[in-house]
Amino acid sequence: MPDEPTMPRVEIRPMNPDEKPAVRRIAHRAFPVLARLFFSWGQTVLVALSEGRLVGGIVLETFALADGRKVGFVGWVFSDPDARGIGVGQRLIEAALAHFQAVGCHEVLAGVEGHNSSSSKLFATRGFSILPLGAQWQRYRWQLPKVWWRTLHVVDVGHFLWSRPPAADEGHPVTQWWVTLLVNVLMAWIALRAWVVAGWFASVLAAGAVLVLLTLRWAGMRLAARAQGLEVRYRAWESGFPLSLMIALALRGVYPVPGSLYPVGHDWRYREMVPQLGRMALAGVIGPLALLWLAKALASCFPVAQALPSLYAVGFPLLVVDVLTPFFPLACYNGRRIWDWSRPLWAVLAAAVVALIVLA
Repeated sequence: MPDEPTMPRVEIRPMNPDEKPAVRRIAHRAFPVLARLFFSWGQTVLVALSEGRLVGGIVLETFALADGRKVGFVGWVFSDPDARGIGVGQRLIEAALAHFQAVGCHEVLAGVEGHNSSSSKLFATRGFSILPLGAQWQRYRWQLPKVWWRTLHVVDVGHFLWSRPPAADEGHPVTQWWVTLLVNVLMAWIALRAWVVAGWFASVLAAGAVLVLLTLRWAGMRLAARAQGLEVRYRAWESGFPLSLMIALALRGVYPVPGSLYPVGHDWRYREMVPQLGRMALAGVIGPLALLWLAKALASCFPVAQALPSLYAVGFPLLVVDVLTPFFPLACYNGRRIWDWSRPLWAVLAAAVVALIVLA
């Protein structure tokens, strides 16, 4: 029998200063166009080489907490698309963990986008787990804002904070759902100033709009998952809460942060599950879109007319981020799943959303 081909050897070492342009080119090939604008060099950069050629890199940060704990953070990990399948990412993560241990880190954090199933599996198999908001508070208390700032968890909507050592559990979906509803109601109240402008009735309408629209979205996705025999769980996007607050205070705008449903476990592959996830996303979009079109059609009815301002104020931003923005930095919303599943269907939904906003 012929000898089986051997995997190319991957070497990891610190980046040399003159290698920055080549490493940046690899990062630009690995990340979407808009993501490249946020790429930055950390305190330590390790590079991967295969047969003498640069094929990847990892950007590392460390910071100290007031109680003396030292935390390591994996900022960026990337590999040349032409070098996929030879274990570059695995070797880079293992080298990063060895580096953090050598410099005395007590724990290691990483931010991973919810659809990035390959990175999720990479971290999960190396002793990491998602650290939910409750566990973050228990672990860091009043230092949590610093942790969020140093890990960019204040702007990376749809990313989850992974931790080693892992959390005792990844949080209860029901608790995360009710926290998400409460935060979105509060953000809507702050943005619309409903209790100031029109009193308690307007506040009730604003809260009702949030509850109805987000519940329709969640219920549609849940039913679609069940119809396909897909086991999913809800996860909150706590990293979007500070951005929602900033938009509410500074721009008086509503920025919904609804969270989403994801397959259970960390051994699934996004590309293989695009059809199922796309159907879930479609079901999540249809409910709010149909409700707003129905409200517009019945706008002459007095009860509907009373609720229209609140429905539009919450519903239009929800549809914009959930349908019209399938790319980074809002690729965590349903539009990305629909775009990856069926571009024509996405175009139809996008046209329906734009027409609704224009005609309203």
